Amino acid sequence: MAAICEDKLTRDNIRASGVFSMGLVTEDMLPLADYFGGKSGYDADKMNIPVGIEKGRILDVPILEKCPWTFKLEVDKTFQDGNVDVYLSKIRNVLANEEICDESLAAGDKLNLIRPVCTVGGTYYSWEGRPLGNWGEPAKIIIV
Repeated sequence: MAAICEDKLTRDNIRASGVFSMGLVTEDMLPLADYFGGKSGYDADKMNIPVGIEKGRILDVPILEKCPWTFKLEVDKTFQDGNVDVYLSKIRNVLANEEICDESLAAGDKLNLIRPVCTVGGTYYSWEGRPLGNWGEPAKIIIV
């Protein structure tokens, strides 16, 4: 499930194609994710940054090369409430780094490798609860 609550190029693309990708945000990727989340896709300069993107093979969606875990999703149902689109989607493919798929590793060890980020109340946190900055702050190292 994904929800987009404002006008975004991503929402336009999902509405047009019915497919999208969703990658796990890690501590290493946080500045890039924060940048992409805060900079308008309608801004022609948005992609003038050094980032590796490839085209999905199963679905025609963009994939961040450095993302350790990416879902390729096809919208099954869309619900709209005011300016919010909620997409219930089918997983059509999953891309994962080999190290994450190592069945000999315990879940906690995988979390230590991945170092996923979560967000609550406009602040980013490490998976162990350490504050990583407010929305818009990590992106400052990318903005040129």
